[in-house]
Amino acid sequence: MNKLGRTTFLEKRCSPLSRPFFRLGIAFVGFHLWVWFQGFLSGILGLTENCIPNYAVAGFIALIVLFPLWKMVPEVAGRFGRKDGWTVAAASAVLFIPFIVIALLSGLEYVGITIGWLLFAAALFLLAASEEIVCRGFMMDVLSFRRSRLTGLLLSSLAFATLHLGNDHAAFTGIVNIFLAGALFGFLRLVTDGLFYPILLHWLWNLATGMVFGWNVSGHTLLPTVFRTTDHPPWGAFGPEESILMTIGTLGAIAVLIKKLYLTDNKALPNIINSRNLP
Repeated sequence: MNKLGRTTFLEKRCSPLSRPFFRLGIAFVGFHLWVWFQGFLSGILGLTENCIPNYAVAGFIALIVLFPLWKMVPEVAGRFGRKDGWTVAAASAVLFIPFIVIALLSGLEYVGITIGWLLFAAALFLLAASEEIVCRGFMMDVLSFRRSRLTGLLLSSLAFATLHLGNDHAAFTGIVNIFLAGALFGFLRLVTDGLFYPILLHWLWNLATGMVFGWNVSGHTLLPTVFRTTDHPPWGAFGPEESILMTIGTLGAIAVLIKKLYLTDNKALPNIINSRNLP
């Protein structure tokens, strides 16, 4: 039974023994259908050039194919909740403040804001929304085996990291940090009971690092930017995602969210990990 009290297809039609296989099948089919439909839409809409705006528009529209499959499994958290905004602000500060300090110490040279910058910012929002709906929404719900939301969180984070393996300059540290970022966004969904804050934080990270401070973002280069740092930042071409500071900041932000989930209210633990209504 999902959070709204409706019995899902998984609970009606699948025996307990077959449910893990059903979940794996739904995850595999849904993800590959989304990827295929992106390519199909790119051809239909003429978005054949491999660039962020085209990928973002096609990927966001292609989400439509996931919703019928998504409805077949129970939700492990809400989709539209916006609870605990102060906790989100605290976790975000832990992640962002060190990089803001680095940008200020590196020297900022003003470039300007253009129409192109605004269009790219909108495209980054669609991209963040698409990745969060796929990974922290669809994949996290589908892959929560045997009533464990933590399983869905970890496996969806792994899928999120896998999406970035083909990015330019991808290396081990960067992919590990992408996985940790996925876990952070997953805990955000559990704390806030929705995808609003995971999408917002994901977008703000890409916007601030790539289009305000002018750094590479997960291997993407030469985005329109408001400033550029005059000194080279202390990481490689993949961007701040490959830095040890990202590892520390992400783990610190996760710690803030875990404290809210498990230490602030002792009643939260059974509801987060051991909810008995999740097959």
